[in-house]
Amino acid sequence: MNSFQNLSRALEDMPTTRSRRARGRGRSTGRGRGGAASSQANTTPVVPVQGHSGLFYNLQEMSPTSAARASQGITADFFVDRVRRHESERGAYFAFQLNRPASVRIYNPIEEGQDIECTCEDFQTTRAICMHIYWLIDGLNALLDTSTASASGRLGRTDIVTRASAMYGLIGTQLPSLPTILNATHGELASDSDDALEAILSPTFPDARADQVCDMLSVFDPGRLPDEFGRDFAPVPSNEMPHNFYVPHSLAATIYRLAVRDESVFRRLRRVITHDVCANAHFSKLRARAREAFARLDSYVEDGPTADNNQDIPRCASMLRSIVNEICQTRNTRTSTGPLSTTVVMKVAEILVEILQEVCNRNEEVYYRIHWEREASEEEPERNRNLYAYLIDDPPRFSASTPSWMKETFVIDRLRQMPANEWRHLIERLTTILDQIRDGTLAEDAPPVAYTKLDRMIQDYTAEAFEPSSSSVQRRPTLGDQRESQRRRLE
Repeated sequence: MNSFQNLSRALEDMPTTRSRRARGRGRSTGRGRGGAASSQANTTPVVPVQGHSGLFYNLQEMSPTSAARASQGITADFFVDRVRRHESERGAYFAFQLNRPASVRIYNPIEEGQDIECTCEDFQTTRAICMHIYWLIDGLNALLDTSTASASGRLGRTDIVTRASAMYGLIGTQLPSLPTILNATHGELASDSDDALEAILSPTFPDARADQVCDMLSVFDPGRLPDEFGRDFAPVPSNEMPHNFYVPHSLAATIYRLAVRDESVFRRLRRVITHDVCANAHFSKLRARAREAFARLDSYVEDGPTADNNQDIPRCASMLRSIVNEICQTRNTRTSTGPLSTTVVMKVAEILVEILQEVCNRNEEVYYRIHWEREASEEEPERNRNLYAYLIDDPPRFSASTPSWMKETFVIDRLRQMPANEWRHLIERLTTILDQIRDGTLAEDAPPVAYTKLDRMIQDYTAEAFEPSSSSVQRRPTLGDQRESQRRRLE
């Protein structure tokens, strides 16, 4: 019972979901049946346009008519009624039937060659990429390949056809759940779609439900993660009778056995303890573990090694790397099984940046004021006395057998792999961290790899989102620029 006393508190902390736009069935928009030319202004948007997916697109290189179609399409409020695979004389294709009288077709690039078309009047008349295609590509970019979707932000015909053809195989693997999840990506998930999405994401077989039940019940445990929490439960035999589901002195174990074997109980439980609630609790526990790692290091420095705390700089650094890896692996696993709200995915970025900033705040030799005797060899590297140096400025050289995630540029490589719309609200904090790394580097030393990567990440995002033309760009001074300025003053 103690593990369930925090139920009301957990539900109060439930992350809010994305806003839901009105679908507007049968409502006139003044745009005709998909025609883009008549009501469009012949001006190209000066700044990048942001789609519902959160990705930015640069329309400056497009013709005024195409730019108007693109701008109208990626900001439109369509949704997908269904997706089907069809065979025709031209070959196989996936048809995305939208709520408007339009169906976008993506052809099999192996059979037919790269091609995409729409049944709307505008496309059939002009054969130009229409607003329905622009809308769909924006959603597929964010849903199926977010690691590279915002790399160029280009919406030329060749770019779109190439992207759509590259996604053909991925569309097939996610076909049953694609309409519901795609509509959720565009903020169109209404209450009736909630039921449909839950039906898709809820496993039918008891053995497959076991992990999800552990995930839900672990929300009420203050510290243990789902896999740790699940060790308390024995497998439920397939021939178990309902009257044997009761487990004396354990409400959690009783609910576990009941939800694993009874699909209706599982679904009711899932409607209350949603994917977002589970993910939010999971990431909160990992944040707490990162904070505990810093606290244990502080305790070690203050009191010296004890029977239950031997966490020096190398051990703390290893623990933090492991936590960062688990945060990112958990994010990838959870987003692959169903959409998470913007609140949750942004929280992941916030935790990563919090860890990075705390490390940058600890750029100091920690043992110079200790009141206990510490044994250290004369060959001990300086990084073993400075957490910032160990993780950012001068990380150790790892062997070839070391896992790749241990050799990454701490936190920054993981942020670079995430879509910019998940961390862009942290741009000021990232800029502060960049300044800390710059200020912590001696003038005669080369900037650390972390500085170079973070500087490039910030500049790329700023150029894509806020800088409309190269003539108006005022480049951020780099570490090399400042050193050159210092050299000239000395001369």
